[in-house]
Amino acid sequence: MAELTPAQAALLRIVCTVAWADGECSRAERELLAEQVANHLQGDSPDSLAEAQLEAFLAERLPVAGLDDLVAQLPGSDDRQLALKLSYMMVRVGRRSPAEPSINAQERVAYRHLVELLGLADVRIQEVEWAAEADLPKKEGLAQLLAELTAGWRTPDDGRGPVA
Repeated sequence: MAELTPAQAALLRIVCTVAWADGECSRAERELLAEQVANHLQGDSPDSLAEAQLEAFLAERLPVAGLDDLVAQLPGSDDRQLALKLSYMMVRVGRRSPAEPSINAQERVAYRHLVELLGLADVRIQEVEWAAEADLPKKEGLAQLLAELTAGWRTPDDGRGPVA
């Protein structure tokens, strides 16, 4: 099991706090968190952050007010930018239904508070959010929905003639 540095643990707690800001941590949020931890916090370590260890961080359910102390534990600009990026991704996938706005109100408040605490320049915030948006799984839009619904249907080149 991988050991996290204090800064990595603070980063993970920040992202978990933002994810729980609306009172729930959805399956999509958990999956994204596991994927991003593997990409950003594992580094060159041959060990992986165990699922149980990740669940333990999620179970802490820290209040949004706790972000102040957690941000203070991030030593550099790169850590702060990564906290912003991962938190932005988390609030973007936290949508519970298509009827909700792309970022729900409680998570928006937590995210805005985090942005203020991080103290990054507006242009840098925008760049990080654009990069996060580009890294998000693309599951929105009619084309994606149709592709998912028709997965496994015959394709035009299956030898059975033209598709109507």
